[in-house]
Amino acid sequence: MSYQSLYRRYRPTRFSEVRGQEHLVAALRNAVTEDRLGHAYLFSGPRGTGKTSTARILAKVLNCENPVAGEPCCVCDSCLSIDAGTSFDVHELDAASNNGVDAIRDLISSASLATPGRYKVYILDEVHMLSTAASNALLKTLEEPPSHVIFVLATTDPQKVLPTIRSRTQHFEVHLLSAADLEGLVDHVVADAGLELSPEGRAYVLRVGAGSARDTLSALDRVVAAGGIPDSEDAVDELVEALCERDTGRALIAVEGALSRGRNPRVLGEALIARLRDVFLASVGADLSRLTDTDRARATEQGRRLGAAGATRALESLGEAFVGIQDALDPRIPLEVALVRLTRDDADISLSSLADRISRLERDGVVVAVDPALASPGPARPTAPPPPVANDSDDDHTDTSSLPPAGSRPADVARQELLRRSGADDSGRPARPAARPAAGRPARPSRPGATPTAAASAPVPSAAIAPEPIAAAATSEPTPPAPAPPPTPAPTGGAMPALVDLTRVWSDTLLPALPQRSRARFSGGHWVDVVDGVAVFGLPNEPHATRCEELRPEVEAVLTAHFGTAVPIRLVVDGSAPDPSAPRAVAASRRAAADENPIDESIDLDDLTNARGTATAGVDRIAAVFPGASLVDEE
Repeated sequence: MSYQSLYRRYRPTRFSEVRGQEHLVAALRNAVTEDRLGHAYLFSGPRGTGKTSTARILAKVLNCENPVAGEPCCVCDSCLSIDAGTSFDVHELDAASNNGVDAIRDLISSASLATPGRYKVYILDEVHMLSTAASNALLKTLEEPPSHVIFVLATTDPQKVLPTIRSRTQHFEVHLLSAADLEGLVDHVVADAGLELSPEGRAYVLRVGAGSARDTLSALDRVVAAGGIPDSEDAVDELVEALCERDTGRALIAVEGALSRGRNPRVLGEALIARLRDVFLASVGADLSRLTDTDRARATEQGRRLGAAGATRALESLGEAFVGIQDALDPRIPLEVALVRLTRDDADISLSSLADRISRLERDGVVVAVDPALASPGPARPTAPPPPVANDSDDDHTDTSSLPPAGSRPADVARQELLRRSGADDSGRPARPAARPAAGRPARPSRPGATPTAAASAPVPSAAIAPEPIAAAATSEPTPPAPAPPPTPAPTGGAMPALVDLTRVWSDTLLPALPQRSRARFSGGHWVDVVDGVAVFGLPNEPHATRCEELRPEVEAVLTAHFGTAVPIRLVVDGSAPDPSAPRAVAASRRAAADENPIDESIDLDDLTNARGTATAGVDRIAAVFPGASLVDEE
């Protein structure tokens, strides 16, 4: 065969020709020159990074007739025979196809035989594919081989190698090559082989190689043979741009175009995931030295537009879609559905989608404006001026931030409201915090007839509460609670609710509107009576009443907001209400219920009989099943 693949033709033959693995080359060269060779080595790393080639170079220098500074001469008979694959000193075994215990036994039996050179080197490629029995059979010889035998194991999956094997070797990890190393390799091969390669083809070869020297040279072979880069590569760029622009039509058209040119949906999805990984790494500022300058700049720009949250969501969605792609009736469906969900907000309501939308809003500087006048009902107070409107014609205006100025942001309004409520009221005691409305139930606004005291104790609308932590409240010293004031009579300007009104709206309306702590404590009581403008609330015992007394102002605030007038309450132990009208009211309600459902006295209870075919007791049913049986009473 006259033509040889580029990756075989330009395989390294000396340590100095190995690119990107300086740590491994330096260790092996020093071991050769200082005569400190190990009996077994383990090389692990991605494919096409020089593991097997380095093992062959080590075998050459160990049997070379004229080594120079730890390098083989590559002209003696031993070096030439090793390059040609005809040497008796080097034995390569593919553990992927010879993974049985019989192959390892043959290797062990031949290891003790003599060799023409100084050392016999056994290279076991993909050693993680050995079976458990074969690995165990290799252990003893690997630990104490003959003095002229050296083992070199290579694998792309080191965690699958038995720990007992790894512990008997010197383990070296090889890594992917950087973009600079691959660029030098491609330029050398193109110049030495006399190839013609366009700048676009060079960028494509480096991108497809992805840090692997063998994959890079294989891609160079394809580009040279085809006379240019394949058109299907544009589909991945189109898909990433569609995700950044959130353009559903563009994404589906790119998929259809790639599939019409014979691209497999799974292969297309894998290429898209690999590109999105670069975008994600660029969005978090990771090292992308393995990419060219052009690809690195493009990944950085796409990472800025897509964001770390968007890239993470895209990787998760595409990964989940390809889990069941083998079982899908049409392999295109999982890919297209995942792309639609990633490009349309209304097609995905998962938590990751909502988090991505919030991240985009924060990245774009969108702020929800809150009217300071809605911070709290009651008398108006001075607030910060609204944010100035940007004027494009004003050359002196340099503030392009979309955030409103300090004082009008939701967090600032909330802090001002908290400081106002933490101050002293007219009586000199610290004001109690107003009750917050229950989640999902808006607070009722105060009616026009409410007094300033009632308005001040009404709940604050939820629009005035910002979702930011309030540092001012966290750093202030806690104020000890003052003794509860005695209930005050209702003002004459409003209508005091009756007992029936309180009872009717308590369970469905008032109790759910209380804060969680107040709702838990007051749910165990009931309304007893309304006496002299004060609502009496009964509780089961004295300790319960004492704990509820601490939260009594919150209940009064909710009553005030609902009825439009101040409703003071007094807490008593159930049954100890001083007004005797409560038992009469209960008896009256029972009589009213009896009047609504009168008993028909015309029915004679003695005439009532059991339903036909129904036994009145278990004994009757047993007697029916066993005729003639008699009942024996226990003594």
